[in-house]
Amino acid sequence: MAIHPLSEVHPNAVLAEGVSVGPFTCIGPGAVIGEGTEIGPGVLITGQTVIGKQCKIFHGASIGGEPQVLGFKDVPSGVVIGDRTTIREYVTIHRSMYADVSTRVGDDCLLMAYVHIAHDCVIGNRVIIVNSTGLSGHIVVEDRAFISGMVAMHQFVRIGRHAMVGGSSGVRKDILPYSLVEGYPARLVSLNSVGLRRSDFPPAVRSAIKEAFKIIRDPGLNLKQAVRKIEQEIEMLDEIRYLIDFIGKSTRGITT
Repeated sequence: MAIHPLSEVHPNAVLAEGVSVGPFTCIGPGAVIGEGTEIGPGVLITGQTVIGKQCKIFHGASIGGEPQVLGFKDVPSGVVIGDRTTIREYVTIHRSMYADVSTRVGDDCLLMAYVHIAHDCVIGNRVIIVNSTGLSGHIVVEDRAFISGMVAMHQFVRIGRHAMVGGSSGVRKDILPYSLVEGYPARLVSLNSVGLRRSDFPPAVRSAIKEAFKIIRDPGLNLKQAVRKIEQEIEMLDEIRYLIDFIGKSTRGITT
């Protein structure tokens, strides 16, 4: 363990073997830091924050601060971050607004400089969020989604697996898994074909998803009609079932 003498680590914080802490970093009493995690200079970690193994946190990051909610009354809440996640310069991740609940970031994520993750967001595994993107409260970002830079996202939206959001977009509705969206407000552009290939989706699966998207984008069909047609015409692979389930569970409407 290497703790710089100019840092301030509360005696009740729990730091595992191999943790390093840079100068002028402040770690509060509720923090638990996993083995091999590197914390740079000038970092603030507060609240009931749990950080996994082998993470990298760069200078100026702030994790576990109070949610930006008018009238918030202090409650014991936290942030949970998985293993091998990288948090770049000046990222802010706020704790939950509810007692004994945590804002969550998964394993193997990359949050680039100045990203903001608001209270009660849930970020999956292998998610990439590019510089200066802001996530409002209660957003769900599922596994392997890619969110480009300077994106503004409305509260409670859901981003499906393997979706990609183009830069400077404004996201007001849920974003379909496997899709590519961009614009202000965001609009469905196409299937995220490159992302699916890079994630080693088999050709037959990619073909089925492509056919499903053709139906969804048919201007003569509404979403209910499109789902019905997908169920009738496309083999019910797991990926297709998930796509249909995602549409059915949407609470904010789908970006089309």
